[in-house]
Amino acid sequence: MSFGLLQRTIKRKALLESMTASLNEINPIVDRIMEDDSVEGVVLTNKEGVPVLTNMNLIGATNYGLAMRRLGYMTHLSIAEIDPFDEVLILRIRTKKLEVMVAPHLEFNIVVMQAARAHKKMANNIKQNEKKTSNH
Repeated sequence: MSFGLLQRTIKRKALLESMTASLNEINPIVDRIMEDDSVEGVVLTNKEGVPVLTNMNLIGATNYGLAMRRLGYMTHLSIAEIDPFDEVLILRIRTKKLEVMVAPHLEFNIVVMQAARAHKKMANNIKQNEKKTSNH
Protein backbone atom coordinates (compact mmCIF):
# COMPACT_ATOMS: atom_id res chain seq x y z
CA MET A 1 0.00 0.00 0.00
CA SER A 2 1.43 3.37 -0.99
CA PHE A 3 1.88 6.17 1.54
CA GLY A 4 -0.70 8.42 -0.22
CA LEU A 5 -3.33 5.67 -0.23
CA LEU A 6 -2.65 4.98 3.47
CA GLN A 7 -3.09 8.68 4.29
CA ARG A 8 -6.41 8.84 2.39
CA THR A 9 -7.64 5.70 4.15
CA ILE A 10 -6.77 7.16 7.56
CA LYS A 11 -8.51 10.45 6.71
CA ARG A 12 -11.65 8.62 5.53
CA LYS A 13 -11.71 6.53 8.70
CA ALA A 14 -11.35 9.64 10.89
CA LEU A 15 -14.12 11.40 8.94
CA LEU A 16 -16.40 8.36 9.27
CA GLU A 17 -15.74 8.13 13.02
CA SER A 18 -16.40 11.86 13.44
CA MET A 19 -19.64 11.70 11.45
CA THR A 20 -20.84 8.62 13.36
CA ALA A 21 -20.20 10.38 16.68
CA SER A 22 -22.07 13.46 15.46
CA LEU A 23 -25.00 11.35 14.23
CA ASN A 24 -25.22 9.58 17.58
CA GLU A 25 -25.26 12.98 19.29
CA ILE A 26 -27.96 14.42 17.00
CA ASN A 27 -30.19 11.32 16.68
CA PRO A 28 -32.26 11.97 19.87
CA ILE A 29 -32.95 15.50 18.61
CA VAL A 30 -34.13 14.18 15.23
CA ASP A 31 -36.34 11.60 17.00
CA ARG A 32 -37.93 14.35 19.10
CA ILE A 33 -38.56 16.50 16.00
CA MET A 34 -40.22 13.59 14.17
CA GLU A 35 -42.67 13.07 17.07
CA ASP A 36 -44.37 16.42 16.31
CA ASP A 37 -47.64 15.88 14.38
CA SER A 38 -47.04 18.90 12.14
CA VAL A 39 -43.67 17.55 10.92
CA GLU A 40 -44.07 15.99 7.50
CA GLY A 41 -40.46 15.06 6.90
CA VAL A 42 -36.94 15.18 8.30
CA VAL A 43 -33.83 14.75 6.19
CA LEU A 44 -30.33 14.50 7.61
CA THR A 45 -27.82 15.09 4.79
CA ASN A 46 -24.08 15.06 4.48
CA LYS A 47 -22.35 18.30 3.42
CA GLU A 48 -22.96 17.45 -0.25
CA GLY A 49 -26.73 17.34 0.33
CA VAL A 50 -27.06 13.56 0.00
CA PRO A 51 -29.54 12.03 2.50
CA VAL A 52 -27.97 10.01 5.30
CA LEU A 53 -31.09 9.53 7.45
CA THR A 54 -34.70 10.35 6.61
CA ASN A 55 -38.31 9.42 7.28
CA MET A 56 -39.31 10.35 3.69
CA ASN A 57 -38.99 8.51 0.40
CA LEU A 58 -35.46 8.65 -0.98
CA ILE A 59 -36.30 10.66 -4.11
CA GLY A 60 -38.07 13.40 -2.13
CA ALA A 61 -35.33 13.44 0.50
CA THR A 62 -32.66 13.74 -2.20
CA ASN A 63 -34.54 16.59 -3.91
CA TYR A 64 -34.92 18.51 -0.64
CA GLY A 65 -31.34 17.79 0.45
CA LEU A 66 -29.74 18.99 -2.78
CA ALA A 67 -32.04 22.02 -3.18
CA MET A 68 -31.51 23.16 0.43
CA ARG A 69 -27.74 22.70 0.07
CA ARG A 70 -27.69 25.07 -2.91
CA LEU A 71 -29.99 27.56 -1.20
CA GLY A 72 -27.97 27.35 2.02
CA TYR A 73 -24.75 28.00 0.15
CA MET A 74 -26.22 31.08 -1.55
CA THR A 75 -27.52 32.30 1.82
CA HIS A 76 -24.12 31.75 3.42
CA LEU A 77 -22.42 33.80 0.68
CA SER A 78 -25.01 36.58 0.97
CA ILE A 79 -24.66 36.86 4.75
CA ALA A 80 -20.85 36.80 4.48
CA GLU A 81 -21.03 39.66 1.99
CA ILE A 82 -23.24 41.71 4.34
CA ASP A 83 -21.26 40.91 7.50
CA PRO A 84 -18.17 38.67 7.29
CA PHE A 85 -18.31 38.01 11.05
CA ASP A 86 -21.87 36.65 11.01
CA GLU A 87 -23.04 33.14 10.14
CA VAL A 88 -26.25 31.33 9.25
CA LEU A 89 -27.69 29.31 12.15
CA ILE A 90 -31.07 28.34 10.72
CA LEU A 91 -32.56 29.03 7.33
CA ARG A 92 -36.37 29.13 7.48
CA ILE A 93 -38.60 29.24 4.41
CA ARG A 94 -42.38 29.47 4.57
CA THR A 95 -44.73 28.72 1.71
CA LYS A 96 -48.52 28.43 1.69
CA LYS A 97 -48.30 24.74 2.51
CA LEU A 98 -44.95 24.16 4.20
CA GLU A 99 -42.35 25.59 6.50
CA VAL A 100 -38.88 24.31 5.69
CA MET A 101 -36.08 24.79 8.20
CA VAL A 102 -32.45 23.99 7.51
CA ALA A 103 -29.94 23.79 10.35
CA PRO A 104 -26.31 23.52 9.22
CA HIS A 105 -23.80 21.47 11.18
CA LEU A 106 -20.09 20.80 10.70
CA GLU A 107 -20.54 17.42 8.99
CA PHE A 108 -24.19 17.49 7.91
CA ASN A 109 -27.39 19.52 7.58
CA ILE A 110 -30.82 18.88 9.03
CA VAL A 111 -33.83 19.74 6.86
CA VAL A 112 -37.26 19.75 8.54
CA MET A 113 -40.51 20.14 6.61
CA GLN A 114 -43.68 20.85 8.54
CA ALA A 115 -47.18 21.94 7.69
CA ALA A 116 -47.47 25.73 7.63
CA ARG A 117 -49.27 26.71 10.82
CA ALA A 118 -51.81 29.06 9.23
CA HIS A 119 -52.65 26.41 6.64
CA LYS A 120 -53.10 23.78 9.35
CA LYS A 121 -55.27 26.07 11.49
CA MET A 122 -57.40 26.90 8.48
CA ALA A 123 -57.89 23.20 7.70
CA ASN A 124 -58.89 22.52 11.33
CA ASN A 125 -61.37 25.43 11.28
CA ILE A 126 -62.94 24.08 8.07
CA LYS A 127 -63.28 20.60 9.64
CA GLN A 128 -64.87 22.08 12.78
CA ASN A 129 -67.34 24.13 10.70
CA GLU A 130 -68.25 21.04 8.68
CA LYS A 131 -68.96 19.12 11.90
CA LYS A 132 -71.13 21.95 13.23
CA THR A 133 -73.18 22.18 10.02
CA SER A 134 -73.61 18.39 9.79
CA ASN A 135 -74.91 18.25 13.40
CA HIS A 136 -77.71 20.76 12.64
